[in-house]
Amino acid sequence: MELLQLLLGYPKEFEGDEDSTELEVSTDSSDIYRKSSIPTPYDVTIRINSLVALSTSGWEIVLGNSASEIQSNSSIPKDNRGVIVAVLGSYNRGKSFLLNELCGLNLPSGNLIHTEGISITAGRKQAENIVFIDTAGTDTAIQKDKLDDRKATEALIREIVLHLCSFIIIVVNRLRATDQSYIQQVLMHSKTSESKTNIIIVHNLLDVETVQDVETIIKNEVEFLFDAKPDNMKLKMNQDSTDVSFFHSTNNGVDIRHFIFTKNGTDAAKMWNSQSIDGIMNILQTATDARRNLKVITEMINFVNTKLPQLFTNTHDDNSSENSQKRLQIEMHVRKPFIVLSHRKDMENLDHDPYPLSLSPKLLYDDAGYFIGISSMDNGEWKPLYNLYETEDEILAIVELAGFKQGDTRVGVGEESISIEGQRVNFKESLSNPTVHQEKIPMGKFKLEIPFKCRIDQDRVKLEYNEGMYKFTIPKKKATVKYL
Repeated sequence: MELLQLLLGYPKEFEGDEDSTELEVSTDSSDIYRKSSIPTPYDVTIRINSLVALSTSGWEIVLGNSASEIQSNSSIPKDNRGVIVAVLGSYNRGKSFLLNELCGLNLPSGNLIHTEGISITAGRKQAENIVFIDTAGTDTAIQKDKLDDRKATEALIREIVLHLCSFIIIVVNRLRATDQSYIQQVLMHSKTSESKTNIIIVHNLLDVETVQDVETIIKNEVEFLFDAKPDNMKLKMNQDSTDVSFFHSTNNGVDIRHFIFTKNGTDAAKMWNSQSIDGIMNILQTATDARRNLKVITEMINFVNTKLPQLFTNTHDDNSSENSQKRLQIEMHVRKPFIVLSHRKDMENLDHDPYPLSLSPKLLYDDAGYFIGISSMDNGEWKPLYNLYETEDEILAIVELAGFKQGDTRVGVGEESISIEGQRVNFKESLSNPTVHQEKIPMGKFKLEIPFKCRIDQDRVKLEYNEGMYKFTIPKKKATVKYL
């Protein structure tokens, strides 16, 4: 499968079946997808501009003008895994400029490039098997009656990014208080996410020209405000080696690396820009333990489906909780380049018969625009607590499930994760109209998925039960070499 097809994540009935006519698209082209009318640094854009748009046409997938360049990429790993990098930052901080530099592109950047939803760029040349994700910049103007929809949409995009990516690059200019708050919230959420996320901060000093001014800003902002220390890495190219200067800080146990960029064409840029690109690319290229599934759109759809029922108050005639959850799922349309509600995937006219959707009035946000309290517990389900440890040869997962015995749960073992689901009987159902003074023990259905950063040996996974604790011993899958 070519990289473009991998990113797009063709539906199962089409993928791998060259004779299929159901999607009216060939395996060597992407004719159903509209091409962007203007040059952009992006290969694929998922136009998640509105959650409420799922009531009709959903989210269109658009290809960039240069997307065809990645179709001939023949170096895709056999396991379809690579490094996925999110580029975050407020509007007009220089994210498009950075993508051009990292991907080796020569496309417009600046105020005229507006990112929509989630945009994906596949690295070229030295950035092969690295995929960059850009998101719609915040702080752009919006009509008053669409503010709630915009806020919820941007929060969902932030959640998607944390789930998909193993690296986050935050782009800032001269530091503002809002930037500091934004960085702090990203760090907090990345630390509490189920999989480790590496953080890089790019200080894009786009108006700074002199080496002396850069040194002053580094001292006052990077070193003082972040308590960052000078650091360097040695890069070897052929027989030559070169030193790359950067800065390193720690925030609540999260390691952060800082790189400097300045205005192109200046003395300061000659000193900083090239080595910063080399340093960032070296980190990404050597991060073999941070590789994720490159089926980005498929992974995104699966993740959104775990959140969607919590974001809406379903106003359909049949509004029972169980039926609402089943109905509010998304997938690719079978013939059109749109992500739509599952029950609309066969509709020819997506503007016909809109499905009634209203955002939940219970949605809350923190200072950085992330959801507060959106978890499986809000969806009538809960997640058990667990600890996760790793050695060179195996992974140990300990899940707390007080009151559960062997056979009470359903355990699944995948190639890169384990899952546990079951149900705890609600204690108060046996009581007659009780007065509830405190209710903190979760009841009802639960489902927990624990992802891993490597493939595991499914046949050798061991499970032990001991006083409400499930102990999984999970051997890592060893790489094999076949000699011809």
